[in-house]
Amino acid sequence: MTKQINNRRNDKRLHLPDVKIKVRKLGLGVSSAFIDCLPIDVSQNGVAFSSDQLEFELLQKIFIELSVGNRIIEGKALICHVEENADGARYGVLFIDVSPSIEEALSLENLSSTRVRDFAASMADNLVLSLNERKADKQLKKAQIHLFDGVDAFRRRLNELVDDEFIEEYQLNTLFEFDRQTMTITLPMRGSDGESLIRCTIKPVLTKNRKIVFEADSARTFNNLFDVLQEISDTFQWILSEQP
Repeated sequence: MTKQINNRRNDKRLHLPDVKIKVRKLGLGVSSAFIDCLPIDVSQNGVAFSSDQLEFELLQKIFIELSVGNRIIEGKALICHVEENADGARYGVLFIDVSPSIEEALSLENLSSTRVRDFAASMADNLVLSLNERKADKQLKKAQIHLFDGVDAFRRRLNELVDDEFIEEYQLNTLFEFDRQTMTITLPMRGSDGESLIRCTIKPVLTKNRKIVFEADSARTFNNLFDVLQEISDTFQWILSEQP
């Protein structure tokens, strides 16, 4: 069942990073504890979220706490959309009296250059993730983005720190191949014997139990991204240690 106030969802969505939403009911005798909710989207005038714990009616007033990065926005909001489903309910709310406003929270005075870069990258991530409706697709896409970002950051930093002779001898810039068509990365890794160097192609996959792991075509599986990065680090430590 869906109930809504017309034209509420015409507001332009903002692909904001690190959004967290907490909500509690208003009124006497109601517990003051906030309930964490799953963000769906954010606009200048309101937000949408889902919850399997809270039950609201159309036009009901609530208290909302919205965090964007390290900024907290809180105040009162009005339920203007209710959509019930098997997993709970989705709600759209209109801000009534929140402080600071979305515009104020994202003003230049409150953002450092580093934060702006991180913010922009996260917005791009959220934009891509929002194109995937199914939860499994979002999980896989997020893992792909993190794999590319993590390995590229390692490559860039290594390029900055090692000697030019090493870069030239090993053609460091060509050792890492990023294929955005297949969402895979190919790079050198130590072989299973610990003494040879092989080329491995890595990609995230979703297992039958809905867990993301990273598989290499060398028949190796990494449980998480940090295990992948650690193996890459160990490989290049081994390569560098062989230098005269």
